[in-house]
Amino acid sequence: MHDKPTLRQTMRVRLRGIDESSRQQASARIAQHILHSGMRQHAETAPAQVIALFGGLKNEPDLLPHLLPVLWDQGHRPCFFQIEASELQPRQVCSFDDLQRGQMNVWEPKPHCPPVEIAALDLILVPGLAFTREGLRLGRGGGYYDRLLANPACRAHRIGIAYDLQIVDAIPVEPHDQRVHQIITESGLIQASASH
Repeated sequence: MHDKPTLRQTMRVRLRGIDESSRQQASARIAQHILHSGMRQHAETAPAQVIALFGGLKNEPDLLPHLLPVLWDQGHRPCFFQIEASELQPRQVCSFDDLQRGQMNVWEPKPHCPPVEIAALDLILVPGLAFTREGLRLGRGGGYYDRLLANPACRAHRIGIAYDLQIVDAIPVEPHDQRVHQIITESGLIQASASH
């Protein structure tokens, strides 16, 4: 098994190999799977689900144009994270104008966007460099999502979002590493096989 720095480098090389057309096609399919499979288990809950999204990095799936208009139309409350004192603070986003490029060039909510309690999040779409079918995740090394998901107030369902080529057989595990419940790629939904 590769160590984390080696695996991160390997995954970055893989991601750089995706051309823009393939990325956009895969992103659209991922968004459709999120809407049709990832949201299904929440169908019995209140219609205004609080859903945390991410985006902005060049090699990540581009979910914004495919997901945000649908979520708004269906009465959901999309959130993006702002980094505050090394923690991820969700804030509700009501239009594309509420987003700006923040730290690390990712999309962040503008300061006027209302903060949302972590306990209020129903669903978190989780980025990563790699995932296993057991729900293990390799992040980019900052630990932001591990800290968020380890927060006792965080009871949200967690779906890892990735391309097929980001699914790997094994990831080194450390005590602070957090798992996801499911993974969605352009091929569909993967139910994590390990218990959480």
